[in-house]
Amino acid sequence: MIIFRSLCENTPVPNLELFMKKEVLEWSAGEIASQISKGSITAIEVVKTFIEQIETVNPVINAVCTLNENAFKEAEEADSRRKSGYPARDLEGVPFLVKDILQTKGIRTTFGSLLLENDIPIEDTISVERLKNAGGILLGKTNTPEFAHDINTTNKIFGTTRNPWDVNVTAGGSSGGSGAAVASAMAPLALGTDLGGSIRIPCSFNNLTGLRPSPGRIPFYPTDYGWDTLVEHIQGPMVRCVSDIGLAMKVLSGPDDRDPSSMPNDGMDFCKAALGTQNLEGRRIAYAGNIGGVIPLDKEVEKLVKSGAYAFENLGCEVKDACFDASDIQDIITGTRGFGMVARYAERYDKYQHLMTPQLINQVSAALDLSVRDVVRSERLRTAYWHKIRKFMTNFDYIIAPVVGAPPFRLDEPLPTQVGGVPVDRFQDVFLSTYVFSVTGLPMISVPCGLTEDGRPVGMQIISRRHREDQAIEAASAYERLLPDLFVRPEMDLMALKPVSDALTTPGVTIKK
Repeated sequence: MIIFRSLCENTPVPNLELFMKKEVLEWSAGEIASQISKGSITAIEVVKTFIEQIETVNPVINAVCTLNENAFKEAEEADSRRKSGYPARDLEGVPFLVKDILQTKGIRTTFGSLLLENDIPIEDTISVERLKNAGGILLGKTNTPEFAHDINTTNKIFGTTRNPWDVNVTAGGSSGGSGAAVASAMAPLALGTDLGGSIRIPCSFNNLTGLRPSPGRIPFYPTDYGWDTLVEHIQGPMVRCVSDIGLAMKVLSGPDDRDPSSMPNDGMDFCKAALGTQNLEGRRIAYAGNIGGVIPLDKEVEKLVKSGAYAFENLGCEVKDACFDASDIQDIITGTRGFGMVARYAERYDKYQHLMTPQLINQVSAALDLSVRDVVRSERLRTAYWHKIRKFMTNFDYIIAPVVGAPPFRLDEPLPTQVGGVPVDRFQDVFLSTYVFSVTGLPMISVPCGLTEDGRPVGMQIISRRHREDQAIEAASAYERLLPDLFVRPEMDLMALKPVSDALTTPGVTIKK
């Protein structure tokens, strides 16, 4: 469990009593920027409020692993800038958090690994650079499993992140720290990354909204693999409300020559898309359910996701049960994910295996057993798979499917033994519903669709056509306006929280050929 030295000591904030702490914590990123720009509150006051929330909640939730000790200085600079009459920036004074696999200048970036425990980058990744340039105040880094390869957020440096809805269940992974932090009001906005589902799963488990954009929409640098979309993780915002998705994407998207795969500007207005006023009448939606029998599906999850999908009929959409053939997905995962594991970790595996978690060791080991022929076959299948989905979506504007086939599961049972009566014995079976779409590169957004009977959040993903993030955001925003009561935070009683033991074990991960 991480204990912080207070950053609020000796930081006078004379006017904070004018604002209820709870009110500030409930503001969206957009509202914070607006209130600061109007002079209703200062960036210092906002940062103090969120740092105090971190210091109160994080000892239980363990979502934030490293604080930015310059946060108040940066807030002071934002306030001075406003007083000097400079135009307000899009994220003026807005606090944000960053997953601990994204580089932050002068702030350690560990990747959740003992191999990089004390690594301090000399430059920001492009996304962090852009959030800062837009006026955002970096509060710190959020916890992640080692090198972001687990559905649970736990590692040998910082321990386990807990779910604020129930500290005995997983916050998801691998952006679990970002998800739990936003859900527990430690920041209004956090950056996550998503290879096979690492934004969408924590959003589902923590009742948040998160976008996995098209590869290249948000440039990625520095990286050793600028050309491959399944070696590096795709970055995206994790927030409470859809309007903040639009605001974040306005800041984060756009080309950068440092990323050879970055997309050009195409005039997409993300903020307009997030208004929720777009007429969706006549748009066609395929509810994919268990994705043609490929994923195991809990009955409560199925009920909530199907209800969420068919709620779009109230917006004039045409919704029907339909799916494509996804029977090749396991073979596709084997090669594409295996290639990424070898590319990124094989050299470290040879030298530092003794420092790695069993999860990562098993994944790299399985990947090293693959042949070039195995990888090539997976890529060929992936191409054929893309064409199947492309043709399928000529008849639909969206696909809606569960994010995960099960609700958040207990931390002392790191993988559910069964889902919907179907035995689960492989790591990838749990996140298969997200990976089915990850390999396509289509944009997709996770939104809440309700709670199970015992109060665990469930999310659904809305997948739009190629490069149409705006349409995904439009659908999510209209859905939020239709069902606003689903977009809520947990009510946490910190005195009543009794977390399970930190002594957790996770079964070895297997990627079968």
